[in-house]
Amino acid sequence: MLDKKLSEIKGIGPSRAKALGAQGLFSLRDILYFYPKKYKDFSRVKQVSELTCSTEAAVRVRAVTAPKLSYIKRNMNTVRMKAEDATGAKLDVVWFNQSYIKNAIPQGGYFYLLGRVDAKNSNKMVNPSITNTLPGIVTTYQSIKGITNKLLVSLAEEALGCPLEKEEILPDEILKKYSLIKKADALRIMHFPKSSDELKQAKRRLAFEDTVLFRTMLFLAKSNMRGERENAFKTCGVKEEFKSKLKFSLTRAQEKVIDEINADLEKTTVMNRLVQGDVGSGKTAVAFYAMYAATQNGTQAVMMAPTEILARQHYERLKPFFDDGECVILTGSMKKKERDEAFLKIRTGVARAIVGTHALLFKNAEFKNLGLVVVDEQHRFGVRQRANLQNKGEAVHMLVMSATPIPRTLALIMYGDLDISVIDELPLGRKAVITRIVKEHRRDDMYEFIEKRAKEGEQSFVVCPLIESSEALENVISATELYEELYNKLDARVELLTGQTEPNRKEIITQAFSRGEIDVLVSTTVIEVGVDVPNATVMVIESADRFGLSQLHQLRGRVGRGSVQSYCFLLSESKSQASLDRLLMLASTADGFKIAEYDLENRGPGEFLGARQHGMDEFLSLSFATDINVLNEAARAAGEIASNPEKEEYKKLFVKAYEKLNEKSDIAMN
Repeated sequence: MLDKKLSEIKGIGPSRAKALGAQGLFSLRDILYFYPKKYKDFSRVKQVSELTCSTEAAVRVRAVTAPKLSYIKRNMNTVRMKAEDATGAKLDVVWFNQSYIKNAIPQGGYFYLLGRVDAKNSNKMVNPSITNTLPGIVTTYQSIKGITNKLLVSLAEEALGCPLEKEEILPDEILKKYSLIKKADALRIMHFPKSSDELKQAKRRLAFEDTVLFRTMLFLAKSNMRGERENAFKTCGVKEEFKSKLKFSLTRAQEKVIDEINADLEKTTVMNRLVQGDVGSGKTAVAFYAMYAATQNGTQAVMMAPTEILARQHYERLKPFFDDGECVILTGSMKKKERDEAFLKIRTGVARAIVGTHALLFKNAEFKNLGLVVVDEQHRFGVRQRANLQNKGEAVHMLVMSATPIPRTLALIMYGDLDISVIDELPLGRKAVITRIVKEHRRDDMYEFIEKRAKEGEQSFVVCPLIESSEALENVISATELYEELYNKLDARVELLTGQTEPNRKEIITQAFSRGEIDVLVSTTVIEVGVDVPNATVMVIESADRFGLSQLHQLRGRVGRGSVQSYCFLLSESKSQASLDRLLMLASTADGFKIAEYDLENRGPGEFLGARQHGMDEFLSLSFATDINVLNEAARAAGEIASNPEKEEYKKLFVKAYEKLNEKSDIAMN
């Protein structure tokens, strides 16, 4: 049975059970939904001339030079070899830390190499496997320390051997109407696909189901949240009072959205509104207005941010709108005494405006009279998390902010429980960030530019995709390596900030950079959200082709927040035309919505619906969607189901959606 515990399976002792449990894998059912991370299609042989950068391929070659073992440094070696296919086209091959390969390469005859083509050289493969037969589609599961891929394959086989009929939640009429395969077949194919076409069918089926389930959950959430307040808020004169406290003027777009919020607040029906806007468009000021309006009506307002850096930044900017002690912050890293003081102020109503992180979901965070919840960076939180926060009061207004521009067609699917407002104008005085693609031979020129900016009092970000170097990514410089290089090379104050930096140290560095005490901050994407320094005018992104287009746009948005001209330099040596086209697209426009549309057309909706990017961990299959039509069809099906909630065939789906919506994410706090 699927409920069988993994610890009861032969060959899985306490240490393996612990390692699997750390990944949330406790039963065969968990394994069933633990899909392979990668699918490598080695069912067709390619010639060397057909290879393209950064793709998986199978080639039939023979060795033309003897494999050479070299030691780079302690604990690191390479095996290099030249090979050729039947046409005589040459291929460079390198293996890192696999010295045994030197004696494993067949001599004289042809054999297959299966692996990834280098990101910058289409005539080079890195760490390919060697075989005498084509394996078809090879699946690789997420790496778990102490657990082999072979063991995960074995567990998947055992899970698929259980009865799977009860896993089906879509009624037959929906399956037939939308030409979907059975759930059991889709699950089998996900683990053991026989062809690429078969795998596409399975992914479509699972993406469809998760979309229907997600939309049904939104329907239930919307039904629960469209409550009625006893009294509508009064907003007459509040906007003018708020504007008098600002140090800048609102844009027409901000004024328009504030008017839409006022229209919601002046009703007894609970507001559930999403505010979308590009990076730097001024969403925070709009959110502060909503909080100010709520507190002026005698209720408490709370803002939940995804990182402590961002929460503290919002807290410092919100404080001036309130008297001493009326604005408080709540984060998980606060000392117990500080946290208890914050809990007391929140519970007694002394705190009118509250800013915090996930700590706001602590059971101890009890509100006296919560009237408004603001969720910043919605893509970092799930539907259930904001619902749980909203449920800490009676008929609480909800305002959600998203700095990730989403095409309207997709936004209507993802945020079906919310009304949507868009801030489509940047504040006055802002200049578009000049974006350039920089090749390696111009690196020193770029360094000189950064150094010159530092001498003129401006600051720079330098972002890397890796914290430490990786032998598998030979040509990708890490943040640690680049920090050492720039520290010794530049006549400037250079500092390093990564996700591994201790929280206290991270806070010190962030504050120092904000005060202008650091000229160049070398970092990973930890600065994507939260570090807002108007004096920063240069953003350098190493190996830019390794980032998603929307993520690059977010990173670029860290600069250009003042009146001084800002620059974004994209370093890339990739020879992939698709990668180059993406970077050229970014360089050609500052419009995040155009960039999002480009990603939607060229990479599919899965780019936006990646589970961890949108707080939808329980809807993993949404990221399988490669076609917006699949999501639209599923949304239509969900509409049909929602309009007939009493229909017997739909009850199983409603039960599942209800369970997901009501899973608790409150956290006990000692």
